[in-house]
Amino acid sequence: MEKIQLTKSQKILFIILGIVLIYAVFDFIKNKETYLSFYAGQETESPVEQQAAQEETDQLLNDPLKIDLTSRWGDDPFLIKKQVKKVTKRSRKMVKEPTFILKGISFRPQGSVALINDRIVKEGDVIEGYKVIKIEEKKVILWDGKKRRILRLTNI
Repeated sequence: MEKIQLTKSQKILFIILGIVLIYAVFDFIKNKETYLSFYAGQETESPVEQQAAQEETDQLLNDPLKIDLTSRWGDDPFLIKKQVKKVTKRSRKMVKEPTFILKGISFRPQGSVALINDRIVKEGDVIEGYKVIKIEEKKVILWDGKKRRILRLTNI
């Protein structure tokens, strides 16, 4: 009978496979009821967990806006929160002007661009309701249909 020689890498793989197999058998013995109920198609949640899940589902179906989704996971980064502001006579008169910070200009005769509020714009683009009318070497001219705003580079 011929003896089969295993390489070092094959021996290591057999050792790893044996460890995984021992772990799987141990885990099955330890959690036998969970595995058997899962494969039998039975519920594995405790009655308290089932009741909490049912209450959450009922609450979602009744009024999805009243659920506190931050209680377990923190803020939802994809949830758009609308801020409701009270409109008074005083607040109608005071319309806040957008703030523009001109950080840089790349001036070229064939087409210039500017960096305003961390956004790259070219002539004709609209930013915060203002249209970029002209980009010059050291300033950008914006227009909102009523008034003109000139942004100048300050770090020159």
